[in-house]
Amino acid sequence: MNSSTSSFKGRAGKAAGQLLAFIFFLFLFDRLIFLGIRRGEARYYRNISSYSLQDKFAAARGHGEYPVLILGTSRTFDGIHPRHLYEQLGVRSFKEAFIGKGPLYNYFFYQEYRRQMGIPRVVIYGVDYFLFNITSERHWMKRFPADLIDAHYFNAGLSLLLANKRQIDELINLMLNNLKERIGGDLNYRIERDWARMESYVGVPSPGKIDETRPQRFARQGFPRFPGKEGRYFTMLLDQLQKDGVQVMLVGLPEYIGTYWTNRNHKRFQQIFARIAKQRPGVFFYNYNHLQKFDLSRAELFIDGGFGFTNSHLSRAGSALLNRLLAADLRRHLDMK
Repeated sequence: MNSSTSSFKGRAGKAAGQLLAFIFFLFLFDRLIFLGIRRGEARYYRNISSYSLQDKFAAARGHGEYPVLILGTSRTFDGIHPRHLYEQLGVRSFKEAFIGKGPLYNYFFYQEYRRQMGIPRVVIYGVDYFLFNITSERHWMKRFPADLIDAHYFNAGLSLLLANKRQIDELINLMLNNLKERIGGDLNYRIERDWARMESYVGVPSPGKIDETRPQRFARQGFPRFPGKEGRYFTMLLDQLQKDGVQVMLVGLPEYIGTYWTNRNHKRFQQIFARIAKQRPGVFFYNYNHLQKFDLSRAELFIDGGFGFTNSHLSRAGSALLNRLLAADLRRHLDMK
């Protein structure tokens, strides 16, 4: 072996050793940074007392019984209101609907609700077209014991930072939203954390500028396959409600006409929830997202939506109309004449 060959092998061995050392320290750095984020996240949530459900329950318990519990996402938050139902039926409703609260959140929430508030007579659950394609946001799930929740969120991988990028981004966005709230007053999050404001909230006015133009081409959205991401928790919740003797109203909320045609498979949407209701005594499906039941083309009844947009929320006027229809159906489940 000549000296040049020996020298080359020596340099190659050194380079390989440096590469392995780099990979090792990169791997270690990734773990340490992720561990720091996890600890920082836990500390951050502990310091936000408004994330406690106990505070909301304690405030509500002093104001009588709640025969009705309302669950759902932001579409239910803007579409179904305890104030309207009380004015029309004289019954109180506890509303927990908000953006980022999917079936997983609702399942664990109900376990806590029934322990602290008792079993309701009726649960109104806003079922969205995308219900089986959403993941409950982790910051809401921090309201529940970590040993029940963490396994649903954190992923393994060569890089924990990359494998859990979505969870890290959610934490950053939450911190930015809380900062925005303190600086500018983001009232929606304040309403979610305040039982009294939730009872008085009736939505926001329509901006009156929803695009009604139907383009020649726009992306269409199929109906997510059941059970999807959290569908099994949806059925687990229905099973628990059935055991508790609770009547359940699955409510399809209206969406603006452009969004309605963008979400192209409403027949499948109707079939899935109608079948779920048929399989469970005490569960009923009311689909108000129907051209014959609700004027989906009136832009003033919505605050967003349109062709190519898969999500749409009712305006103050739209929700008032929906709640009148809903109250008439709810009356029967409360055995009211």
